[in-house]
Amino acid sequence: MSTASTTRGTVRGTTGAGCSVFLGVPYASPPVGPLRWAPPEPVEPWAGERDATRYGPAAWQATGGPLDGLVPGMGSADQGDDCLTLNVWTPSVDDARRPVMVWIHGGGYSLGAGSLPVYDGTRLATATDTVVVTVNYRLGALGFLLVDHPSATPNVGLLDQVAALEWVRGNIAAFGGDPDRVTVFGESAGAGCILSLLSMPRATGLFRRAIAQSGATDLLLDRDRALEVTRVFARCAGVDPTDVDALRALPPDEVLAAQATAAAELYATVGTMPFHPCVDGEVLPWSWQEASEKGVNPVPLVMGTTRDEMGLFVAFDPGAATLDDAGLRKRLGKLAPALDHDRLLDAYALTGATTPPEVWRRMSTDTAMWLPALRIAAARSAHAPLYLYRFDWPAADGRMGAPHAIDIPFPFTNIDVDGWDGFVADPDDAAVLARTEQQLWASFARDGVPAAEGVDWAPFDPDRRATLVLGRTVELVEDPNGPVRQAWGG
Repeated sequence: MSTASTTRGTVRGTTGAGCSVFLGVPYASPPVGPLRWAPPEPVEPWAGERDATRYGPAAWQATGGPLDGLVPGMGSADQGDDCLTLNVWTPSVDDARRPVMVWIHGGGYSLGAGSLPVYDGTRLATATDTVVVTVNYRLGALGFLLVDHPSATPNVGLLDQVAALEWVRGNIAAFGGDPDRVTVFGESAGAGCILSLLSMPRATGLFRRAIAQSGATDLLLDRDRALEVTRVFARCAGVDPTDVDALRALPPDEVLAAQATAAAELYATVGTMPFHPCVDGEVLPWSWQEASEKGVNPVPLVMGTTRDEMGLFVAFDPGAATLDDAGLRKRLGKLAPALDHDRLLDAYALTGATTPPEVWRRMSTDTAMWLPALRIAAARSAHAPLYLYRFDWPAADGRMGAPHAIDIPFPFTNIDVDGWDGFVADPDDAAVLARTEQQLWASFARDGVPAAEGVDWAPFDPDRRATLVLGRTVELVEDPNGPVRQAWGG
């Protein structure tokens, strides 16, 4: 057993496998009653030693929805109101002041938890001598509904993350960590949360570095669209959208049911993730692109995408697998009516994407994630060091290419956990890349420069556009797929 003293009381964890582990440590009070859609409040102090040997419950989330099951083990059946907890893995409870890596999980802002087996921080902490923290935050409507009432606050899921980082700043030294060397990292919605934190004045100073894996999109809601989501959600729940007391009185199962019904109704107008961070003018004053251009919170950033992000969602678009040239051009006419389609197709041919299904997979990836990432990179690199990467390791299902989420287990070197070795192609060989990525991420957390044996990663600039390609080989490439980028308008 190991113990550590926090500002609210002592916690008792376990020791084994080269590190001490503290699970289910509360960083805020349960967000119930008047705290629903309100900023997180400090947890009440406790006397004696609090048990920290079991994970706390995940935030309320639907199971069996369209996002659940796309990749191994993303949902959590253990859910509850007392969800604002975090987990700590440390090589030793001492005064060594190690770099701290805080993981913010993904899951479309509606699924997941810091307790999922693939996020177990044992190997990352012991192999790199870092302190690893994973965080729960409010999800779905409970985390991201914009309730238009003076007692409600938007983006409370993001404010949960701020509270967790404040807990880290005030307590992590007691777990062998350095509060002045905190790096946030995450994937998908977790990376989107990190880009939001980089755009939030309230988060400034809480971390020194950031890693955003497959998070850059143009999907942020504006206030008008967020209020439309609220109206539809409230109608599905059978309450008035301005009746905050009725909204707060909804049982969690009714919230989740209304959330699912509203999401299906909003798909055509808002997209697949209507419960999403909103540029509200208060918590999140700017879009990610605007904040990048302004130089808000200019900390060093590692950012990247997978080569075939949208390959994960092939089941949502069955017609894509049988596209012919005419069908591809018809889709392209809707996607980019003003561009030179022959030039675009010629540019994709240079990348080796020649069949219409593969070209469409790359195009949908590029427009959804790669091009937004490049725009953010070009803007942020003017204010702070930025390291850009592309992740090329494929999925076992060859139809997916190197899809969204394929990289989740790599920094943790947990490819052999929870079925990921059946999702990732050639898992034994992939473990070599995982160790390299783990070294890069931990080196960046340690001193702000991602380094590993045999890897020379130059920062991104808008002229050279240096990009580290992480695949069966690891190499730095200048302006990869430059003709494609130029064909999309630069």
